[in-house]
Amino acid sequence: MKTVDQMVIHFKNLQANASNTSMYEEVKWQYINMANGGNGGAAGFVSENGGTTCRDINYKNYPDSFFAQVCERMGWIVVD
Repeated sequence: MKTVDQMVIHFKNLQANASNTSMYEEVKWQYINMANGGNGGAAGFVSENGGTTCRDINYKNYPDSFFAQVCERMGWIVVD
């Protein structure tokens, strides 16, 4: 499993690279969605394990709190 620190570093690097603006905005939306219990949206394909959403494919067994912590550290949402 990735750590909150690893993801924050990764997303800050993505944010700093102007050519990745749409990817950054998509990841931001996905993480906010998953912080609120969502699935991060459709991945656009079916994984070999049958997963079809961002969360199913990339973040199986990650708790909502993981996404909330990343979102808070990135300044996307405030967690009480």
